[in-house]
Parts: sequence; C-alpha cells; structure tokens
Amino acid sequence: MTSTPISGEQRRLQILDYLCERESSSVDELASQFAVSRMTIHRDLEQLVAMQCVRKTHGGVTILPSVVFDSNFNYRGRRHQEEKRALARHVSELIEPGMTLIIDDSSTTGALIEFLPLRKPLTVITNAARVVTSMIRREELTVICLGGQYDVVMDAFLGIDCELALARLRADLGIFSTAGVRNGSAYLHQGDLTRTKIAMKAAVERSFLLFDHSKFGKSALHLFGQLKEFDRVFTTEGADANEINRLRNDGVPIEVVPMQADTPSKGEEIRDE
Repeated sequence: MTSTPISGEQRRLQILDYLCERESSSVDELASQFAVSRMTIHRDLEQLVAMQCVRKTHGGVTILPSVVFDSNFNYRGRRHQEEKRALARHVSELIEPGMTLIIDDSSTTGALIEFLPLRKPLTVITNAARVVTSMIRREELTVICLGGQYDVVMDAFLGIDCELALARLRADLGIFSTAGVRNGSAYLHQGDLTRTKIAMKAAVERSFLLFDHSKFGKSALHLFGQLKEFDRVFTTEGADANEINRLRNDGVPIEVVPMQADTPSKGEEIRDE
C-alpha cells in the first residue's frame, strides 16, 4: 500500500520543521529524507528563500535566525493551528454585534476570520491583508483597511501612513497577539510592527491579548507592552501553572482557554475561505 503523496506546500512546511531541529542540511540529505529528486529540493529551497525563511549555502541550506524566521506569516500561520482556533473561538464569543474592532496582522488573530461573520454586524479595522481579502465581500461586515507600505513577510501594511490613519480612528475593542512573553511583558521582532501595534492599542477602548502557550519564555528585540496593560489576556493549556499564578498575583487578567473549547458548535457552517 503506497502512502498518499503530499503537496509541494506540505513538503516545504515539513522541510522547515526538519530544519528547525537541525538548523542546516544538505540538498542530498533533504532529497533522501523526503524521497524526492535533488531538483525538487532545489525548487523548494528557492521558494523558502523567497519567503525569507532559509539561506542557501554551497550544497545545502541553513535556517535564518529566529528574528526573521519567526516573523514570516506563511510559516506562523501553520503552527499551533488548533490552539489559535480555540483562542479565536473563545474570544469571538466576547464580541458583540455592532462593535468596531481593530485586529492586528498576527496569524493568531487571523484565526478570527472564521468566527467574525457569526457576530455581525461589525466594523473591522485592520492592517492585515488576509483579513481584508477574506472579509470585504461578507454581508454586514464593514472593513477599513489601514494604509501603509505592504510588507510581504508580514503580509500586512506597516509604516507611518498606517500609524497616521490610526490616529484619526477609534474602536471599541482591539485584539492583538505577540511573538514572545517573558517576565510579564509581550515582545515583538520588528520596529515598524511594534509601532503599528502600539498605535492600534492607543486607538481602542479595551484591548485583548491572545497567544498560545508556546510563546512563554520567548523574547524579542522590541517591547510591545506589559501584560497587565491589557484588559484581558488569553493563552492555551500547556503553560506552566506556576507562571500563570505569578502573573495573576501580579495583576495580569490572564485566562487559560481549554482545547475542548474548540469543539465545533452545533449547526456551525462558517469556514475560512
């Protein structure tokens, strides 16, 4: 019995996971590991280079530093999908019809795309290209796309024009995520991204921060803010219980979302398109 062939995209994701564990590999090793030709591996690596995930070397490949690699939307969006969906489902139930939302460009908040139509009518303000393209044709969803320069790595609009637009807007609720959480603070990799999210947070009445448990213990170059500065903080099962208790004792309004909360609701038909 032969195994079902995987798509090129699935193979490239598997190559990334393989390189995460080993940091580097040769073309021959990858061809043997994934049972494809050297030419196929070369094509895969060219696409991963274009995504700014890896760097080709003589006869092989090396994964880029985590600052660049972890910020790539195409890769981030495929990791911890079940946890992101559980967070999105839980938080969506706290959104009331008629609200104006600001949603950042993270893959975690991007999981809300599936659930927002269930809470319509809504106005959604975002810099995330994927949210815009997924929402603009939905009835009773008004989408405001923030300006700025398009960043292909983040799949988002960033920069001074985006920040200036935010200065003239106001929303009921802002929903954000972060690259890392350490010592009660949230961190991000890129300066432009950090300035944009800070401007977003300044434009909302209330703010939620969502992140899966793998973000604990990770840090990055730029401080987004202290967790206690958000009205509600959500993470997933798997985080160290002592860390959760320390944060709560420090005044952080953190909640642990159980994975069983992601059980499909009866009669639900909305899916990400």
